[in-house]
Amino acid sequence: MRNLKIYLIFLLLLANLVNGQAQTEEMKLSLKEALLKASENNWEINKAKAQARAAKADYRQTNSVFLPNVSLSHTGVATTDPLSSFGFKLKQEITTEADFNPSVLNDPDQTRNFNTKIEVQQPLFNLDGIYGRKAANASMKAVDFKTERTIKYTKFEVKKAYYQLELAKEAISVLHSSKEAALSALEVSENNLKQGFIKDADLLSAKVRVLEIDNQLADASNQQKSAGEYLAYLLGLEINVAIVPTDNLENKPSLLNGIDQEFKIENRSDINAYKKGVEARENMLKSQKMQFLPRLNAFGAYEWNDDQLLGTSANNYLIGASLSWNLFSGYKNIAKVQKAKAELKISELDFGEYLSRNNMEIQSAKRNLKVAYDKIELSKLAKEQAEEVHRIRSNRYKQGLEKTTDLLYSEAVSMSKNLDYINSLFNYHVAVFQLELLLEKELQ
Repeated sequence: MRNLKIYLIFLLLLANLVNGQAQTEEMKLSLKEALLKASENNWEINKAKAQARAAKADYRQTNSVFLPNVSLSHTGVATTDPLSSFGFKLKQEITTEADFNPSVLNDPDQTRNFNTKIEVQQPLFNLDGIYGRKAANASMKAVDFKTERTIKYTKFEVKKAYYQLELAKEAISVLHSSKEAALSALEVSENNLKQGFIKDADLLSAKVRVLEIDNQLADASNQQKSAGEYLAYLLGLEINVAIVPTDNLENKPSLLNGIDQEFKIENRSDINAYKKGVEARENMLKSQKMQFLPRLNAFGAYEWNDDQLLGTSANNYLIGASLSWNLFSGYKNIAKVQKAKAELKISELDFGEYLSRNNMEIQSAKRNLKVAYDKIELSKLAKEQAEEVHRIRSNRYKQGLEKTTDLLYSEAVSMSKNLDYINSLFNYHVAVFQLELLLEKELQ
């Protein structure tokens, strides 16, 4: 029993070791490398590409409007039906005078026939099918544009998640620095208490401050893990892979040139997708209208007949053309035209609304970018001032010239301003990425 317990403990320790190694797997990535991985592995991108292939296959089906339909069949039958028996003998070219005997005609013996047949149907004039093909082509291109937009939006999400992870890492660094300052203040407070310079309440405040920072560190660590898992999901990686960003938030930002210029978004991928959607609806309406016109199709067949399996002793052919015109179908075609008109109108209204909303979003994104850029300098100045105030009060506190509460307050303000600064950098980068997505144009 003791050996069994030892063995189980060993297995548990080994499992924890393996699990710990799996959880601590690291992958250093630049933003460029992350975007490349996303383009290859992202779930949404791969689904969009599959949808594009499906749309292309749907369009290829419309080749039937121009290409012939060819079929090959082989049929074997046995019958005593008078009419069929006589007909099969004619097809096999074996009819004799004896077959015209009334008793033979009325009560024939069993007749077998094996028929091998090639049939061809060739569309000649089907305008509804031609416009349906045009609608399918427009729909295929719309899906292609949607796929392109999905790729661009996913890259935007990857950029934002990448810097979100970097922001969490920077926040943890700030909190660690703040904790060091708080621990230093706690050490000084303990010494001052021994010398009678401060009261127990001051020492308690210093201890509470250390605990507060520990709680904030726990929250920041959780945020870092969540950001890392989301980025790994976007890149199509296992979520236990710890991604380490190599690009830095501190990359010197600059106000973008031409931010006040007017940009046209008519050639943006999602706008083009809407255009192709409207075009598809227009062609579907024309296709429904063309159903009121006649259709012209050619057909032909060549067959072999024999009383033996796969025999070809007798052959014949048939060629012809068919003109058909559906004059009235119980109001169904008229209703289809009315529905196609309504769907076209809805598509046009959706497109107009989408275009207007995006123009509004672009103007808002430009303003947000300008505000985000201005906040960087303001938050940087506030950070430097808060750090200097804390440095001065720390020196004075060591000399017994400052209150503990004032020191702790200055440390908290310094930490807050540092966090505000890295948040302003993050917000600036996100504002740039947002405007780039709306314009589909690299701005940096």
